[in-house]
Amino acid sequence: MDEKVRKYFLSPRRIVKISPGENYVLYITFDNGEMKKYDMSDELTGVFSVLKDVEKFNSVFINEVGNVAWNIDDGVDSSIHWENQIDLCKDMLYLESVPV
Repeated sequence: MDEKVRKYFLSPRRIVKISPGENYVLYITFDNGEMKKYDMSDELTGVFSVLKDVEKFNSVFINEVGNVAWNIDDGVDSSIHWENQIDLCKDMLYLESVPV
């Protein structure tokens, strides 16, 4: 296991705030006070292509397991239809994002 990853999992982080920015950037605040940004502009393919719609991208939220998420169809209950929600893992976001 990579040393950076091993060290992270000794004290994993929780996301306490998520804010969308321009050009498909997410601004993330973690429970230790760190603020980071994650650029999604090169990842808007496949299941994430729905996020090319800026309004949809801006509807980002923290889901019940603490990941960053979007509902594909806001008229569908994602707690019943799990395939309606797309998300990004909080651990990956911490490891791959850059300090603000």
